[in-house]
Amino acid sequence: MLRDGAGFGNARAAPEPGRAHSGGSGGAAVAAGNGNCSTRPALTQPGRGSRTFPELFPDPTTPERSGAAAVPAMPTETERCIESLLAVFQRYAGREGSSVTLSKREFRAFMDTELAAFTKNQKDPGVVDRMMKKLDMNSDGQLDFQEFLNLIGGIAVACHDSLILKSPNP
Repeated sequence: MLRDGAGFGNARAAPEPGRAHSGGSGGAAVAAGNGNCSTRPALTQPGRGSRTFPELFPDPTTPERSGAAAVPAMPTETERCIESLLAVFQRYAGREGSSVTLSKREFRAFMDTELAAFTKNQKDPGVVDRMMKKLDMNSDGQLDFQEFLNLIGGIAVACHDSLILKSPNP
């Protein structure tokens, strides 16, 4: 489970040692658009302890960076989307085995839950297994975050292309 005072899941994280926490709203704030990647959310899973994301986006509200008093900055839409992708991946990764990859079973759970409309509309029950095999670039039987992003990017491109085809020509 991701913990972050800025809004991953329902838990709150302590501020990073030696750094003031920049605030946040807790709860399901990523979905509501109130997340903040710069607070270095701790990743925790039962029995696995915690680890910390590297700082993804420099926090302009930190006094040592801005030369002024800290004022919470609202993350951009893109930062919230990235944060959301990280949270979704982490929600499924590590349920069995490695906490940084999706196993075949974890990938199927992700697909059946997060992309349910896609999987339910497939006539061929083997399509998800073939997708995983194609996405697994290093053939280790797991999907790391980069391989996962290839799926997300491919879906985004397909949606974009569909929108372009449906839009009227100027």
